[in-house]
Amino acid sequence: MNKQTLILILYFFFIAACSVKKNTTANITTPPKSAKALISRIEANNKSPEWLSLKGKISLDKDGQEINFSTNIRIRKDSIIWMSIRAPFGIELFRALLTPDSIFFMNIPKSTFIKQPISYLHEQLKTEINFFQIQQMFFGTPSILKAKYSFSEEEKYAIFAKDKKIGEITYFVEKDNFRIIKGEYFKTKNEYFKFNLSDYTTNNGFLIPKSLMLDVRVSDNFLAELNYSKITANKVLKMVFSIPKNYVEIK
Repeated sequence: MNKQTLILILYFFFIAACSVKKNTTANITTPPKSAKALISRIEANNKSPEWLSLKGKISLDKDGQEINFSTNIRIRKDSIIWMSIRAPFGIELFRALLTPDSIFFMNIPKSTFIKQPISYLHEQLKTEINFFQIQQMFFGTPSILKAKYSFSEEEKYAIFAKDKKIGEITYFVEKDNFRIIKGEYFKTKNEYFKFNLSDYTTNNGFLIPKSLMLDVRVSDNFLAELNYSKITANKVLKMVFSIPKNYVEIK
């Protein structure tokens, strides 16, 4: 996998998941005492803005090689994810656009672009993935895999499960706001995906994580951390994505 594709996947990486069935009601007056009650409470507290702007830094460590970029991400809920990636001195390197059914990616220094259906991500990640799951990760409202969960309560709530098809799954949930702050998916001992969502901040009434960490150990191993210095929720955003005529399409 080349560096261009890897960077693209890092931004669009979210574990293949089908959301649990939504509960229409949730008891919010008493602490949850079961996995079902906790999942219901999480869903009842999941609110996301119509528009979201995230500006900050991304640090990528692949096989011991660390790379740092600046990032600007703009999201219109259920419609578009737009992003720009820049070198430390401000030179734009990549620009990408994701819709529910397509992906567009420009390599600006090389004057090339990719235009693919969403299945392109499926092929690269060897798993199912969709626009809405990616969007949920940025919002701090990740999907919960379908499974039969056990429940525990210590400093944080936790639900965990073992599934023959998926492997071992664990979610950790903050007690104060019922946000998922950590997820672990072990397919085998040496093949896993982990994420951390931390430093939640309130902007225009929405809780958004300022830090996102991805730790992936599969055919390509990498550790990525995104830290946002500026978050703006529910402000209408411009999303300019125009491919110059001289750019060459990469098939």
